[in-house]
Amino acid sequence: MLACAIVPPVPVPYREPLFQRLAQRPELAVRVIYQAASQASWDQAAGWFPTDHGYDAEHLRPLHLARRGRSPITWPRGLERALSRFDPDVVVVSEFGPATLRALAWCRLRRRALVVLSEVTGEVERTLSAPQRRVHRLLAREVDGLVAVSGAAHRRLLCLGAPPERVTVSLQPVDEDALRAALDGREGSPVGPGGASGPPAGPVEVLTVARLVPDKGIDVLLEAFARAGLGEREARLRIVGGGPLQQALEDRARALGVSASFTGAVAAAELPAHFARAGVFVLPSLYEPFGVALREAVVCGLPVVCSTAVGAAGDLAEEGENAILVAPGDGDALAGALARVCREPALREAMSAASVAVARRHPLQADVDAFAAMIEKAAARRGRGR
Repeated sequence: MLACAIVPPVPVPYREPLFQRLAQRPELAVRVIYQAASQASWDQAAGWFPTDHGYDAEHLRPLHLARRGRSPITWPRGLERALSRFDPDVVVVSEFGPATLRALAWCRLRRRALVVLSEVTGEVERTLSAPQRRVHRLLAREVDGLVAVSGAAHRRLLCLGAPPERVTVSLQPVDEDALRAALDGREGSPVGPGGASGPPAGPVEVLTVARLVPDKGIDVLLEAFARAGLGEREARLRIVGGGPLQQALEDRARALGVSASFTGAVAAAELPAHFARAGVFVLPSLYEPFGVALREAVVCGLPVVCSTAVGAAGDLAEEGENAILVAPGDGDALAGALARVCREPALREAMSAASVAVARRHPLQADVDAFAAMIEKAAARRGRGR
C-alpha cells in the first residue's frame, strides 16, 4: 500500500467525490492536508466549504497574502510537520506556489515523490509574471508527476518541457451522483435524453452559475441577452451565485429590461436542482482556468453556450455538437448564440443529446483511475512503488 498525502488549497464540494474514491482504493492510503479550511474572498454561501469528509483529512491554519481579483497566496503553517506525521511515499500538491516549493524540499530530503496538480492553461499563463512562468517551467521538469485537470492544461505542461510520460489528464471532478439524483427527481415531460424528465414547458430557462466578479463576464451576458431580443415568453435568465457585483448587475438587468433572476450565493447541495430545471447553460467567462459548472451542465445533458476562455471547453464543450463557442467578451457573438439556442427547439434537443454523449466519454471513474495511476508511477520513479 502506498501512502499518499494530497495538499489542496481549500476543501471544495466538487473535489469530494475524487478524494473519496481515491481513499477507497485498496492500494492507496490517502490523507488530504488542506492548506486552509476556507477562503473568505470566494464569496460563497455559509457552509459551502466542507468540514466533514468521508476520508482522512486535516485543515491547516494559513497566512494569506491578498491579490486583487485573484485567490490569495497561501502560506500553510505546519505543512512540514503535517507531512512528517503521515510520512507519505507520494505528495500531491496544487499548482506551483509556496506549498509546492516547501513540499518539494520535504520530498527531496526524504527521497519521496512529488506530483503537481495544475489547472493553468495557456490563456491563464498570459496573466502570470515572468518570475512565475520561470518557476513553473523549472518545476514542470523537476517533479515526478503532473496531473492536468484539462486538455488545455496538459498541452501547456508539455510546452513547459515536462516529459510526456510524467503528465496525465484527470478532469476536474464534480458530484455526478447528486446531479443525476436531481435529474431523476425532476417533474415534467417529455423524458429527456439522459433518461430523466425534461424541464417544464414554457420560456427557456438560461442558467449560469458563477461568482459575480469581473472575470465571469456576467455584464457581457446581460448586454448580449438584451441584444438578442429575447422576451419573457421566450427565455428567462437565472444567475446562480453571489459576489461583490450582484447589486450592480441586478441594476443593469433592470435597466436593460432583461428578465433575470439572481439567487445570490447558494449552498452546494442546492446547485443540482438549478441544473435540473434549466434548458440551456451559458458560461461567458473572460478568465476561467477550468469551469466546474460546465462539467456539471454537461453531466445534466444541457446545451451549452461557452466562452473559449474556459479551460474545460476543449474537453467538454464541442463546437457543432453540444456547444456554441464564442470569443470572450464578444457580445454580438454571444447574443447570436443565445438567440439560436433559445429559439430553435430542435437544435436544443440535438445539443442536449450530444452533451449526454460527451459526459459518457468522460466518466468520473476514468479520472480517478488516471489520478491514481500517476501517483503509482511517481512513486516508482523514487523506488517506492510495488
